[in-house]
Amino acid sequence: MTTLYENRVTFFIDILGFKNIIRETIGTNGEDNSENIQYLIKTLTFIKDHLNDDPQEHSKSQARQITHFSDSIIISFKEDQEGEVFNTLYDIQKLLIILVERNIICRGAISYGKLIHNDEYIFGPALNKAYETETKAAHYPRIILDKTIIEIGMKYHYIDNTEYEEKFAIKNLLLRDTDDMYYIDYFLNPEPALPNFKTDLGPYIKSLRKMIVDGLESAKGYPDVRIKYNWMKNKFNNLVRKWKDPTGQIFLNNNPSLVTFINELEFIID
Repeated sequence: MTTLYENRVTFFIDILGFKNIIRETIGTNGEDNSENIQYLIKTLTFIKDHLNDDPQEHSKSQARQITHFSDSIIISFKEDQEGEVFNTLYDIQKLLIILVERNIICRGAISYGKLIHNDEYIFGPALNKAYETETKAAHYPRIILDKTIIEIGMKYHYIDNTEYEEKFAIKNLLLRDTDDMYYIDYFLNPEPALPNFKTDLGPYIKSLRKMIVDGLESAKGYPDVRIKYNWMKNKFNNLVRKWKDPTGQIFLNNNPSLVTFINELEFIID
């Protein structure tokens, strides 16, 4: 068991609206809503299983340590794990996409520094930094990181990649926001790496759009919530604008049904 700090990349992820999710597990008369309880349990189990699965080896990853409690998920790994920055970013991108389809959004931050993280304990400056960044800088439904994390991924790249190939792969999972913070892209902007999602693009974009429209409606009178959905609306509309541009459609792999779907996709007007 680790008794000294290790230099670890640390992810702090918060499930937004968790109090409302919990509230829906109780009926109007105070009785347990067994259907919603089981759905929540299945979702939390799915999150845990998904993050433990190594996308390259299809087996339990030995690199990551994961702690999950209530609405928070903490993932960390030693900085020198080859390819693990890309692996974990990729896994979380897929997780965000699947959670949107379950009407769940997340916010979080990724940090680097000293941490003790095992089955019994988790503490250290890296966790403090990730938590503080998530609460003070993430603001919107996004998981943010700075270029330090990208540089660690480049330094400890896959053995078959150069550091610049690794950088390209990592950046294909990210977008850069107006405040210069990188965040994990779940809006699936037109990029060469997009074909990983081409099969389910249509249903996913519909789910994302519906979540934003419903969120804007339910957030009326709640400015702190509405600002989050306005951010999502702007990102979504920017996505649609890019897709409708002919240069964006070259990444659709000449799939006529997807081209038709994108051309018929409407902006969110609120």
